[in-house]
Amino acid sequence: MALSGRSRHAASYKFGFLKSILDNLYEVDENLTLSFDQLFGKFAEIYWNLILKYHLRQSPDNVEGNTTYLEQTLLEAKSKYMIPEDTPYESLTYQIALDINSKVKSRCKNNVVGALFGDTQELFYSFDKKSEWLRINPQMYTFVCKHKLVIEKLNYFEWAKYLEKVNSSRSSDHLLTKIDESTLRSNLNRYRKILEDEFESHNCFYCGRKLNAQNTHVDHFIPWSFIKSDDIWNFVLSCNTCNIKKNDKLAEHYYLKELLNRNSKYDILRFASNYSPKKLEDAYDWAKSNGYSTVWRPA
Repeated sequence: MALSGRSRHAASYKFGFLKSILDNLYEVDENLTLSFDQLFGKFAEIYWNLILKYHLRQSPDNVEGNTTYLEQTLLEAKSKYMIPEDTPYESLTYQIALDINSKVKSRCKNNVVGALFGDTQELFYSFDKKSEWLRINPQMYTFVCKHKLVIEKLNYFEWAKYLEKVNSSRSSDHLLTKIDESTLRSNLNRYRKILEDEFESHNCFYCGRKLNAQNTHVDHFIPWSFIKSDDIWNFVLSCNTCNIKKNDKLAEHYYLKELLNRNSKYDILRFASNYSPKKLEDAYDWAKSNGYSTVWRPA
């Protein structure tokens, strides 16, 4: 397995690609398929932050002192667009990020996808480089969803051990935090208007309180720390009090039924082509099985 310390690693990219898959688990279509654009968009984000924000090398220095293709690609983009030092990926414009993602995919897909495929005994997924898709084995998908946080932590642990070997002690401080924060939640303000206008959300989803410009938050119904993606089918508008108190907890099952009803009432597929009620129900149950057992309800 890629998360095993016994695997051979010329660079850290199998760890990063596994994180890309885990962060996209709830973006799969009905055939459990992800596009290379989805996967390498996340992959580019992870390594932009690790390499250019946190200045972490991802492979040992070789005799010539050359950097890897991925590091070269990111450094070239930084120079091309005159991006200031330590700029996080989430601050890049859409067009710049799109260009970077495309170049990362082009340079990395030939080796990275097959490397993790081999390390997982060819059981985790199948893929097609020409058509640029990856399909997760159904049994493996269920297993990984049920044990997502454990697998994620094991991957982080082995990844951090590897990075310690190829980086100075100073740059490798707080490695687990840096890896976890290589993908950060985006600014959710753009979803607020969609929820207000398209879903007629003008009251707190949880307590029913009337919302205004000062007390409206966009909340991940299933916590972002578990699902690690921004999906309109998982967003609700909440007052600041409920959002702060709910924090990283699951709302009680009654609110799951309410969200399922809301998503069925409005044309959710306009904004989330891969949504299904079962996906939301399964994600809720998988979060519970991953330790999100503290059920929250408004006072």
